[in-house]
Amino acid sequence: MRTPPSSLRLLTGDRIAVVGGGPAGSFFAIHLLREARQVDLDLEVVIIEKRGPTDLNFDGYQCRGCNFCAGVISPRLNQVLETSGLSVPEEVIQGRIDHVWIHGRWKNFRLRVPENQRMYSVYRGSLPGKGRDSPAGFDGYLLAEAVKEGARVLHGEVETVAYSRSGKPVLTVKPGLGERFSFEASFVSFATGINAHYGVEGRSDALIASIKRLNPSFVPGRARKTLIFELDVGEGYLQHNLNREMYFIEFGSGQLAIEHTALIPKGRFLTVAMIGRCVDGAILPRDSRRLVKDFLFLPQVERILPGISAAPLGCVCAPKMAVTAASSPCGDRFALIGDAVGSRLNKDGLYSAFRTAIKLAQVVLHEGIDRQTLDRGYSKTIQWLEDDNRAGRIVYAVSRTAFAMPFLSRIVYQAFATEYKVRDEHSRPLSRMLWKIASGTADYREILKEICSWGVLGSIFAGAAVTLRNVACEAALGLKWGRYGRYPTVVPVEKREALKKEIASSLGMVLGDSLDFECMYEIKIRGSEAEIMEQLARYGQPNARFLKIRFIRMQQIKGAPNQVGSVILYKIAGVQLTAELELTRRAGSTAVLYEADDRIVDHGRLIFNISPTRDGNRKLSVYAAFNYRKGTGVANRMLWKGVRFLFPGFVHDVVWNHALCTMKEEVEWKHDHSIDCSQVKTAYLL
Repeated sequence: MRTPPSSLRLLTGDRIAVVGGGPAGSFFAIHLLREARQVDLDLEVVIIEKRGPTDLNFDGYQCRGCNFCAGVISPRLNQVLETSGLSVPEEVIQGRIDHVWIHGRWKNFRLRVPENQRMYSVYRGSLPGKGRDSPAGFDGYLLAEAVKEGARVLHGEVETVAYSRSGKPVLTVKPGLGERFSFEASFVSFATGINAHYGVEGRSDALIASIKRLNPSFVPGRARKTLIFELDVGEGYLQHNLNREMYFIEFGSGQLAIEHTALIPKGRFLTVAMIGRCVDGAILPRDSRRLVKDFLFLPQVERILPGISAAPLGCVCAPKMAVTAASSPCGDRFALIGDAVGSRLNKDGLYSAFRTAIKLAQVVLHEGIDRQTLDRGYSKTIQWLEDDNRAGRIVYAVSRTAFAMPFLSRIVYQAFATEYKVRDEHSRPLSRMLWKIASGTADYREILKEICSWGVLGSIFAGAAVTLRNVACEAALGLKWGRYGRYPTVVPVEKREALKKEIASSLGMVLGDSLDFECMYEIKIRGSEAEIMEQLARYGQPNARFLKIRFIRMQQIKGAPNQVGSVILYKIAGVQLTAELELTRRAGSTAVLYEADDRIVDHGRLIFNISPTRDGNRKLSVYAAFNYRKGTGVANRMLWKGVRFLFPGFVHDVVWNHALCTMKEEVEWKHDHSIDCSQVKTAYLL
């Protein structure tokens, strides 16, 4: 074999071959051609894509077939795309994401996408299944953009690569129809991913073997199996249960060892991408349907997506995911990019494809194409990927431990909730760090530093103290969770005034008084106003499952439930302390106002408010406020200080959190959440 000379540069008229028409290959072609024009270099760029022209549909370039990808455009990727003039078209976007949820063992963490950022779900190829018109895919859009920049698409599969006598790489290409042919280029960029030859273990196919012959030092990165499946649930179901939201579930069960699972809405379909020991140890595709079934029947999944187990399965695949970077991925006149060289761990592989492709294009154009130059110019990006994934493994080990263990998950949630209650949205270190993990908007090394920062650790220590306090309070008050789920009820500090005005407006009153104590809570409930009002009618009734507090008896002693004039008596066992709350105002089926007498508190108010949400559900809000009794005389003041000490403000957090979660599940258990499979399947065949 002839060894190619060193100090090689691209010249006008040179041919560049890009093996693979996925995002990495398209990114490379686009930026290479753009920058070549800036330096007056005329290059011929040919993208060799194994998917044939009959599969093309987006401006002639729709890549059909299995996506091999969860399909999320992260805020960071969206930003660099826009900077590059590659804004994601409307027809490619399958769903806009406003909130990202992390499902912990104790509660869910709701993270809002910042107003100045955008997050989308897309299909890399086409919709799952057959016999339907496919929307535009992200891969097809990028490939079309590469063609607009001047690239040419050649359809066929590259089987091997070798050097010619002149030292240039020669590709053996097998077209969809016809005989194999040779294709010589001055430089080759391999953007084949790690699923180009699906089912070949260890990537030990002929193409990889031939690359190793050109560079014996080349070692492919390690990969891990994932399970990705699509459920045809219908747009209405997703709008009602997962409207502009995506979930990350960080734990499974004793029988289903999950480490990380994403639930991503895409039009009428739900994409589920799963990794974990249950997938690692499975024989795929044989065990795919069992894993899908076991996952859909998990209690935490059923709570997020009730009735989801009845959804028709659109498609299922078991692609590989790169977990380490390749070693020595360059040789004279060739280099690997995208997943073929490595990918960010678990998140935002499209961003790492963009970054490796752009860097290689710059090195090839401005520095050279011999191995030494490529190694020198491209190595920092490969090292970034390796270092970032090394930090990522630590980040995910910490996060899995924190979210999967009930007590630790509760501590993290309490730290998270405390930040939302007492800090403004720009000074929440734990929340900011969780957002970076969930969205992929930062390098793992940066996230790891934040995990170890005093800001995050301070929030965690505060959460631990609050958790111990609340656990003791629940035990003292006899509050038991049992079968009830745990849902977030905290109102962020920046939304408190708006919620207060909303509650006051519903009752036609003003809540502007400056009182000693004021608290607000809210929870989303899948139910109607009438069903929630029915639950509120149980306030003070023997059959009520909420507000069952040890030492305190609540009883309706006058009037009819939920009607003006109804009176609820509070009696504290062991002491002669009682109070009465009278329902003094009601606004149809949306709000009720209780006012307390002056036996224990002054100017006490308790308001329940029901309002619609954007997804067709309801939000139940609670507002409680009062002045502490001061008393007159030394003995009287001491008495009321003692009462205040026995019933501090945080008791309301514990009691109302438990009560709202209980009411939510009491309402939702009455509903039949099963999916209408007949309608879904009919639409599925269109």
